[in-house]
Amino acid sequence: MGVSTPLHQSLTKKILTLSLYAIAPLALLVYLLSPSPITGLSSASTSKTQQGLSTAAGAAARKQQRAKASPVPETRCDYSEGEWVPNAAGPRYNGTSCGATIKDGQNCAVNGRPDTGYLHWRWRPRGCALPPFAPAEFLELVRGRHVAFVGDSLARNQCESLVCLLGSEFPAKLVQDGGEERKFRRWAFPSHNATVSVFWSPFLVNGTEKSPFDAHNRIYFDQPDERWAAEVPGVDVVVLSFGQWFMLPAVYYDRGAVIGCHHCPPPPEPNRTETGFFGVFRLAAKNALREVIARSSAGRREKLAVLMTFSPAHFVGEWDSPDACARTQPYAPGENEMSYMHKEMWRTGAEEAAAAADEARERGSAVTVEALEVTRLADMRADGHPGPYFHAFPFAGDGGGKKRERVPNDCVHWCLPGPIDTWNEILLQIVKRWRKNASSSI
Repeated sequence: MGVSTPLHQSLTKKILTLSLYAIAPLALLVYLLSPSPITGLSSASTSKTQQGLSTAAGAAARKQQRAKASPVPETRCDYSEGEWVPNAAGPRYNGTSCGATIKDGQNCAVNGRPDTGYLHWRWRPRGCALPPFAPAEFLELVRGRHVAFVGDSLARNQCESLVCLLGSEFPAKLVQDGGEERKFRRWAFPSHNATVSVFWSPFLVNGTEKSPFDAHNRIYFDQPDERWAAEVPGVDVVVLSFGQWFMLPAVYYDRGAVIGCHHCPPPPEPNRTETGFFGVFRLAAKNALREVIARSSAGRREKLAVLMTFSPAHFVGEWDSPDACARTQPYAPGENEMSYMHKEMWRTGAEEAAAAADEARERGSAVTVEALEVTRLADMRADGHPGPYFHAFPFAGDGGGKKRERVPNDCVHWCLPGPIDTWNEILLQIVKRWRKNASSSI
């Protein structure tokens, strides 16, 4: 291309100027006759844009509305960790006021225990509060309902504690007597049409207890214990408590076959491989909780299943030594290291309760499953067992003036009143949360 001349440049400017004068009126006419820039978008594009804005605004509004309507989830108190602190108030009942309910072996004061310091401690959870037991509140929460304790003698121990706590304000009527062993008992509280029962089931599943003719328990994990399982449809709160019996010699069965043993029997029985009890303890907890879920009708009102974690014993030295469990005050935090076995039993119970809770939700079951984790707070209360006072005045001798020096000790169960009353203070809070959640879901 050549270089532009001045004449060429002049002609170009004139042409551009005339073109602009010609185009401007046309542009003005188009602007005046056209819709506004916003409405000038295509109808489809406009509809989509407006729909998107409306959807986003609606979603934000609905989210804001739900936030206002839904309460902020309350922080759940972890009762499993804390410390025992002095409490001058003492218990709500005593061995005399509730004597007909307490098993003789746990009525420590009546049996002559001289110290009373074990009665004046309260559990203080870490970071939250545990209110004292309120009989009226508990019975109102279970009005017209049935609370059942299922398990071994510690289940009975806790059941009798609850009846004594409730009976401190509201009369209890024994409507089913379990005989000398108190294995199956039932109380009615007419003021609230409420029922409290205990069912003996030391393995939670079917089993044959050891006898003079067989030193081994025989436990069948594929078979439910119908003595309590058949009652599940009519029970509203099921408290499962077990563990100590699994440390005894036993042979384990599933579908007719031996799956293991603990302290395995000698010949002539076939040689068995020692399996211990951790695995079968877990299996028993799993199967019992599944039984509760399976037998709870979907059409029935909500049910609560509570699995108590392991309650440790405190034997020191020989079982008949005066010092077998002779402490008179709780351990301070960190003073006594919990054993590996107790930690494993605690962990197993808590894990199986959590797994059962997930299973119940997945199945749409009306059963709420909780773990009541007492292992730590129980482990710190070596002072709360009957010790030699599970017999009346054990050191009195035979009347000949000679004092006994060695007597049997109970370092497994708990004096009533005593530390196990705290288990029921926590149970009250679990029942309260359960009823609150059930009401909010209606």
